[in-house]
Amino acid sequence: MTTRLRHMFGPAVAFSLLICVSCGSSPTEVVAIEVDNSISVSPSKSTVLPTTTSTTTTTSTTTTTTTTTTVPTTTTSIAPITQPPAPSDPVGLRIEPEHIDGYNRDLFADWYDADRNGCNTRKEVLIAESLDPVQIGSKCSISGGRWFSIYDNVETTDSSKFDIDHMVPLSEAWDSGAWNWNADQRKHYSNDLDQPFFLIAVTASSNRSKSDRDPAEWMPPNSAYQCEYVRIWIEIKRAWDLSVDQAEHDYLAQKLASC
Repeated sequence: MTTRLRHMFGPAVAFSLLICVSCGSSPTEVVAIEVDNSISVSPSKSTVLPTTTSTTTTTSTTTTTTTTTTVPTTTTSIAPITQPPAPSDPVGLRIEPEHIDGYNRDLFADWYDADRNGCNTRKEVLIAESLDPVQIGSKCSISGGRWFSIYDNVETTDSSKFDIDHMVPLSEAWDSGAWNWNADQRKHYSNDLDQPFFLIAVTASSNRSKSDRDPAEWMPPNSAYQCEYVRIWIEIKRAWDLSVDQAEHDYLAQKLASC
């Protein structure tokens, strides 16, 4: 059977084809040709296939679960460009003009015996700062001590040659805010033993040289002590809520930057 014939018939149709064969004078023979429809034939697009056989196909299906994370869409606003904040003031004190009127030494109490042990403030400082143990006699007389003036690197065993310096002088304290204090506050300030080195034993000559000047106007001749001097100056003013003038502030900040 030719290819052409195969395309003319559907694959599921069984049929018989009768062909008459005539050869000359011979009697006509009828030949029956059985067409086997078991051959699979691909039908043309126009051929309609009858549904005669039901085939069940089992397919193994693998289920894949995909988890999708939905990221919320956000709108990012661009902040304006700004300069970084300026570093904090290393001095940290109020800057105010000095109050230059009205100072009088008598407004600040002299040395007194705060704890009533027989030794006034001057003697207490000498006892505390002596490099050697001192002997304390009647009425707090002192002997056997040795002192070192950090301002100018001078050592002595004669305490009468040393003054007790207010690190921040009384006049400077007045100009920086003590003018607004009451008498008890000024008395306490002039005899402040609460912190070491608020009052300090130094040579009389260095104390007189310093007088009532601030660090912008005077610094200890001993350069190795200048950074510590500035730090203590600032600490005292902070403790007593005292201000600084502009020149004083600028010098303190400059000095701290080099320490």
